[in-house]
Amino acid sequence: MYFKRSGKAPDIPKTLAVLTALTIVLGGCQTESPPSSVTYESSEFSEVSQVSESSEVSESSEASESTQSTQSTQSSSTQTADNTHVPDNSSSSSDNTSADESSSSSSDVSEETSEVESSSEPVSTASEPVSTVSETSSEEPPISSSVAEPDPPPVVVIPDVKVPTSPGSQLITGTNGVIDCSNASLGYVSARYTGSSSKLKFRVEADGQPTREDFDLSANGSTEYFPLAFGNGTYKLTIFEQIPGSSGYAVAAQGSVDVQLVSSLSPFLYPNAYVNYGQNSDCVYKAAELCAGKTSDIDKIAAIFTWVANNISYDYNLAATVTSGYIPDPDRTLSRRTGICFDYASLMAAMLRSQSIPSRLVIGNAAPDIYHAWNEVYTEETGWITPELMFKNAGYNIADATFYSTSANKQQIADYMTNSANYTATKYR
Repeated sequence: MYFKRSGKAPDIPKTLAVLTALTIVLGGCQTESPPSSVTYESSEFSEVSQVSESSEVSESSEASESTQSTQSTQSSSTQTADNTHVPDNSSSSSDNTSADESSSSSSDVSEETSEVESSSEPVSTASEPVSTVSETSSEEPPISSSVAEPDPPPVVVIPDVKVPTSPGSQLITGTNGVIDCSNASLGYVSARYTGSSSKLKFRVEADGQPTREDFDLSANGSTEYFPLAFGNGTYKLTIFEQIPGSSGYAVAAQGSVDVQLVSSLSPFLYPNAYVNYGQNSDCVYKAAELCAGKTSDIDKIAAIFTWVANNISYDYNLAATVTSGYIPDPDRTLSRRTGICFDYASLMAAMLRSQSIPSRLVIGNAAPDIYHAWNEVYTEETGWITPELMFKNAGYNIADATFYSTSANKQQIADYMTNSANYTATKYR
């Protein structure tokens, strides 16, 4: 398969039966510490099989020969599985001819013979060229076929993904942390801790919003990126560090920034700490492979959703042991081909965003009471297309690859997923 980098050469690297009363619950959907009232059970995983169909084209022809008259030919055509007709070219052979000549009487022959013998003129022994007619031809006429050659596989183009940066032109600094708001209009900020505490939080609050986002922040001094998911307005941003020997937290850096987004979709087009990928990430290459030759966003979404639902299995062991602070890694999920709901949602978001399709990783509750993660995907077109269902809701549409993957009854889970009342979002990544 031919890979091509957009703009430059690539550096190749690398269902839960619907909860009728929804009694079957995915145990590991806890993406963070779940409420104590939440119970978790396991659901049987069922791989979605794909059926491919092939059509055969058979051809037959008959030809009859006659050595006494001109040959008549017939052609036959056969019908393909998709009801297109593929005609055979009729073949014909040249007429076979033979000639019989009567000989002269024996006396005439002898007279001629004596005349030849008595002739004084020299007789040439060179034989005249003789043309012969073959009664049957060993060569069959060429048969041309109107069956088209298969199209070559589409070229896989690796897109130039959006990469967040921290230019440092608008900073909030504190005793032990730095927040870079330079690209707030693009829907993200970065945070970096400079102190010695081992447990940190980064909080994002927006004026007029009833909720706030608390993110885990790395203690190793690396720069991490976080979305401004509440739209336009004034945001209060805070880095908290745990006080040594205490369960309390102190402010390491805090400030406010006025945000006017270039697009309300921008926060869901960039990588961040929970949807983490880069230009050379494996998930970027896989998404490019799945979307090769597709021009419609709906077709691309369908391809990615289908692949994730069919190829990523639910990790029940991880679900039983996952703790608060778990961070998904799209490439790790892609490599292991297994994960919990948080992993499904992160991988899907990364693959879609790399194709410039806005996607939110959503954390919240699925009915009746499941702490869960899923995706919401935006398209200007009219809906979703998947192998067995089509979502027709406008705007953000729910895409729950975990439930769809683990459900044995796809139509039932489709009905569940298309009912937005079954999902309550509390956090966006």
